This record gives sequence, C-alpha cells and structure tokens, in this order.
Amino acid sequence: MKWFSKSALLFSGKTCLAAFLALFIALELNLDKPAWSLTTVYVASQLYSASTISKSVFRFLGTLLGGLFVLLIYPATVQDPMLFSLSISSWVALCLYLSLHDRTPKSYVFMLAGYSAAIMGFPDVTAPADITYTVISRIEEISVAILCSSLVHRLIMPVSMSSLLEQSVSLWYQNARKLCAELMTAVPKEKSLEREDILIQMANYPLNVETLITHCVYEGEAARRLIRLVSVQYQHLSYLIPTLTAIETRLSLLAEQHIRFPEQVAQTFQQFLYWLNSAEHGAETQIIKAQLTSAQQQLKASWESGEMNTEESLLLTGLLERLLNFVRIAEAYQTVGDRVSDLSPRAATRKVPRSHKHVDKGMLLLSCFTAFLATFLCCLFWIGSGWVDGATAPMMAAVLCSFFAAMDSPLAPMKIFLKGVVVAIGVSVLYTALLIPEATSFEAMMLCLAPGLLALGLVIANPSTNLIGLIVATQIPGLIGMSHHFKPNLLLIVNTSLSTLTGIAAAVILTAVIRNKRPAWTAKRALRKGLRELLQFIAAVELNSASQLMRQQFVARTLDKVNVILPRKRIDTEAELAAGGNLITEAWLGANCYDFYVRHQALLAEEKISSDRFFGELRIFLKNRIRRLQAQPQAALLEELNRLILSLEVLAQHDVNYYAPLFHLFNVRLSLFPLARWPERAE
Repeated sequence: MKWFSKSALLFSGKTCLAAFLALFIALELNLDKPAWSLTTVYVASQLYSASTISKSVFRFLGTLLGGLFVLLIYPATVQDPMLFSLSISSWVALCLYLSLHDRTPKSYVFMLAGYSAAIMGFPDVTAPADITYTVISRIEEISVAILCSSLVHRLIMPVSMSSLLEQSVSLWYQNARKLCAELMTAVPKEKSLEREDILIQMANYPLNVETLITHCVYEGEAARRLIRLVSVQYQHLSYLIPTLTAIETRLSLLAEQHIRFPEQVAQTFQQFLYWLNSAEHGAETQIIKAQLTSAQQQLKASWESGEMNTEESLLLTGLLERLLNFVRIAEAYQTVGDRVSDLSPRAATRKVPRSHKHVDKGMLLLSCFTAFLATFLCCLFWIGSGWVDGATAPMMAAVLCSFFAAMDSPLAPMKIFLKGVVVAIGVSVLYTALLIPEATSFEAMMLCLAPGLLALGLVIANPSTNLIGLIVATQIPGLIGMSHHFKPNLLLIVNTSLSTLTGIAAAVILTAVIRNKRPAWTAKRALRKGLRELLQFIAAVELNSASQLMRQQFVARTLDKVNVILPRKRIDTEAELAAGGNLITEAWLGANCYDFYVRHQALLAEEKISSDRFFGELRIFLKNRIRRLQAQPQAALLEELNRLILSLEVLAQHDVNYYAPLFHLFNVRLSLFPLARWPERAE
C-alpha cells in the first residue's frame, strides 16, 4: 500500500477522529486514565470496518475477563506480593495456553485476558484499596474507546471486507487452475520457482480465509450468508494441494517410463485443457467428467483384452482419477460461487471445520513457560529493588511474550518492538518538554497531537510498517501520562521508560534462551506428529476399526499439517527437513491403505489374501521414519507389496472386481516406492 493512498488517508483520518472522540468522552466522564482510551482506539482500529468491530469485541471480552480475575484473587493475595505476582504470572501463562489453541483472531480474547490482568493488577499492588477502582476504570475506558472506534469506522465511509473474502477464495482457485495447466503443458522435471510459490500461497490460504471469515461475521446479514457459502468452498479447496501434487507425480512417472497416451486418453487430455482454460466452465464440467470416466473405462477394457500392460493401465487410470478429483473440486467451487454472487438467503449453510487443527503442545508449553518466567522474574526484580515505578517491567514482559508467542522465531519482531518503544520514548520526551506544556485546553491539545496521530495512522495503514506504527501509537499516550490536568511529568516518563525497557530486555533474553526456534524445528515436529497419526490410522485400518469418518478426519488433520510445513520448508532449508517430505504423500498413503483394505476386505477374505505381513513391515518403516525422518522404506516392504500386487493381478484377470483393490494397493506402492517398476513374476 502506498503511503498516501486513498485507503491509508481515510484510515488515518477516521482513527484520529475516533481517538479524539474517545479522549474527549473519557475526560468528560472524569475517567481515571484517559490515555487508555486513546491507546485502545489505535489498537482496535483496522482498515476494514468488520475487523475493527471484531477486534473491539474481542478486546472488550479479554479486558473484562482479565479484570474479573484480578478482582477475584486480590483479596486473598494482595497482602503477599510474592503470591500476588505468582498468581498473575500463572494467569498470563494459562491464558496464553488457551489462546494458542486457536489460530483465528478469536485467540486475542484469552491472550488479552492474560496480560490485561498484569496491566490492571501490578500498578496498584501497593495500594490495595485502589485495585477495584482501577479495574472498573480500565473496563470503562476500553468500552469508550471500542465504542468510538467501532462507530466511526462503521458509519463514516465504511470499508467492506466481503469483497476481500471473495477475492481470496477466487485467487486460491485461480492459482490452482494455473498450476494445473502448467503441470500438464510443461516438462514434468522442470519445477519452476513460480510453481513452488503458488504451492506456498495455497498452503497459506486456509488460515487467511478463516481469519477473514472470523472478521466478516461482524459485517451484517449479507456477509454472514456469504460466509456460509464460502465455507463450503473452503472445504473443497483444501484438497487442491494433494490433488495437484498427485497429478504431478503421475505425469513425471509416465514421462520417465516413456509411456505414450492412448488416443482416447490424449483426446480427453485436450478436452480437459480446453475446459481448464475456459473462462466459465458451466455445462462443460459435466461433459469433461463424463469423458474422464469414459476414458477410465476404456483403459480398463484395454487392460482386460491384453492390449495394455497392468502398470500402464494403473498409472493412466490413476492420473485420470486425479484429474477427475480436480474437476469435482472445481465444480463444487463454481456451483457455490454462483450462489455466493447471488447472496441468496436460501443457499445451503455450513460451518468451516476447525476441529482438526494442528497444535504443537510442546511449543505451546514452551511459550507459556517463557511468559510465566519472564513475568515472574520481573516481579521479583521489582519487589527486590523496591522500585516504585518498576511495575511496568512485568507488564511489558507479559505483553511481549504473549504477543509474539505464536511465531517460530519471536526475536526479530521483538527487536522491532524495542525500536518502536525507543522511538515512542523520544517522541514522548519531545511532546512533554516542548509541546504539551503550551496546550492549555482540549482544543489546543488536539492541535498538538493531531499531526503525530495522523502520521501514525499512515504508518499503521502500511503493511510493511504496521507493527512499529502500532507500537509507537500504543506507547506514547501512556508515556506522556495523558490525564485531566495536561501536566506531563518528565521524571515519571524517564522512570516508566526504564521500567519498560527492563521488561522488554527480560522478555527478549528469556525468549532467546528458551523459546526461540527455527522454522525447521516447528516443521519437523509437525512432520513427526503426522507420522505418528498415520501409524495410529494404519493400526485402525489393520484392525478393521477405521470408518469413513476416521479417514476424512485423518486426511483433514494431515493436510492442516501440510499447510504448516510447506511455508517453513521454503524459508528454512534444513537437510533433515528437506529429506523428510511434507506429509502430502503420507495423506495419500493412509487414504489408499483404507481404500485397499477396509473397502475390499470381504473380497480379500474370499481368496484368503493376508495383508498382515504388509502392515507389519509398514509399521516398522513408519517407526523408523519417526526416529529418523530421512529413513527409506526397507526392501522387505517392497517384496511384500509386490507379492500382494502380483496375487491381485492374477485375480483381477479372472474377476474384474479385484481391479479396484489392485488399483489402491498400487497407489500405496507408488507412495512408498515411486521409482519401482512392475515386479516380475517368479518362474
């Protein structure tokens, strides 16, 4: 975004207006700390009206929850500073634990509840009688601010987020269509950087869409109808990455083995490309689905008549099946897309599935422990030193450790935070020493603050400087000590600044020692967790206790981890992670094991085909991979797969019903041994 674009200027102006309105109301209501109202406006205000309202609601709920906790514990702990500090530090860690379980903006509620308790509780710990007043005052001032910011951004030239949500989903599908076209027209072995970039973007879309959905709920009834429809698209588009990678794998194998497409398949390919590149699919979708199904049946007939060998038939059938999967996803996207455009109230409704999201409990606990330790150690320093204004140190430690806890490597944004605080201190000293003393009325104060607040609004509106702008905007009112008498205290600013820097230093040091991890570390943990879940699913398949619902849940959980792994694998090219894969193959492996064994168990039992040794060897391989990500499947596993494949091939030649389990078992072998050729039958 450009610095002086229309949207940036509009955001800056509206936020400045909301800030002055909140400050005026806080002063008129004689609230204790008007600075909190001014700060909250800049925290809650967003470029879009829906996200402003949603963040305001989350901020109110978080502040209320944090305030209730302080009121609950302070009568029993206020006489013991150590116990009070321990309680608040534990509450910060507990709230952070709950917050990190949710990857949507709703997590802000619990995160804020944690460090709000520190903000409200620590400053008045030496004056217990004031704590109740402080909590109530904080909630009142936050309420005034979020009301002002919400009304201003909602009523004055509101910026809708619905178009952004539609655009995001549209780009998700268009990128997939572009990648699919490239896969089918380019040389299979030539992987372009653009292709990798598209995959990374597609891995980021699910979280982006969920974030937009969370905010768009607050845009009105029309937006809610849009959300329900986009949620259906979201579920289907989530399967694009494994579908496209499966297409790529089969095209590469066909090229390596110099397998030529039969005429019917070649014609179907041309029709598929024409359909893919057409602007509107419409009725052509049903035609291409019928052509792909017909081509699969002809391949099967050619194999039955002996015109095509088994390996070629299975590879080509698998490719057509994956193309058919892509068409089904596109059809689901297109049909729902039509209803989204209409915003029909009669449209089908569904909720976005959020029940199988990856949560790294180890990283989560490490983040919580870091937040607890930083907050409590700052409390010990504050108590031990007897520093009256030292309460800001544990407050800032709690804020900093909570705010960046979801990141793999929080040190970089923490350093930006430190720079923002230093800038805020400098600006605060300038205002305190030169400008504010000349302001003798509220109007004069407005003239004094307006240029700086407008400039900060422009900085916040720019994505590249958003973080540092927010830091400066949230620190200045507190450092200045904005109050009713407009008489800033330079000594208080110095003390508060030193305390703030102390808290930041403690948070940075402890984060560097305990919590700072490479993206590869997070990705490898997700990879190992995915392998453990695959091992559990395979065990359920072998025991015939796996259901279709379990299969869907396994695939959903695995694909969510794929979205975690892919972006980190791109930015942190560690050797073990590179060799470990990205769980896309494992998602297909589990699904094909289910389709081979559970769906066709009755057929397999009729011929007494035992898969016990195969599953045993597969478990050995998966356990080896959990220990060593680069481990390769053992020869015994390939031998067992070949034995089963040859047995099923013979059966399928006499009974066509065995072709389906043969197809799925071949896909299993393709996942494990992509370079292995068709086994030779022993004489």
